[in-house]
Amino acid sequence: MPKIISAMETLELLEEGVRPFAKGMHACVGKEYVEFTTDLKLMGKVEVYMQDILDTMRSSLKDISVKSLKKFNEIDKESWIYQDPAMVCLLINNCQWVINCESGFANIQKGDKEAMKKAWDKQIDDLKALIMMVQGDLEKPIRQKIMCMITMDAHSRDII
Repeated sequence: MPKIISAMETLELLEEGVRPFAKGMHACVGKEYVEFTTDLKLMGKVEVYMQDILDTMRSSLKDISVKSLKKFNEIDKESWIYQDPAMVCLLINNCQWVINCESGFANIQKGDKEAMKKAWDKQIDDLKALIMMVQGDLEKPIRQKIMCMITMDAHSRDII
């Protein structure tokens, strides 16, 4: 699988009947498992169901990302980081940065001259919180995820 689909090591299969169902995927980086939002029956020729696997991966990651974006504003960031796959966390974290920047620009137009300074301060606070997390005892996959977020957030801070 890693030679066909980047960062995927194996599929989680449910052997049922003549053909198995794909339930999710295991990443070849870290110890991450992403459950598909719909089961996929592996039917027909391999080239056909390989495309079905790609389509299911994309739709599952989209579904997980939509839920993650909603959860980001409902729970604290530390809990949120633990709940979702790394690729989703990194995507939603960047989406939140864009939302923060766009809000700053919109507030400048409304007359708040300090709006981008406030956006920068929020970015600094988020970055400090991530740094505090990695100073604690973390499992390797979570530490790796947070370190990637720190790198991206540091660049985002510099852009602001």
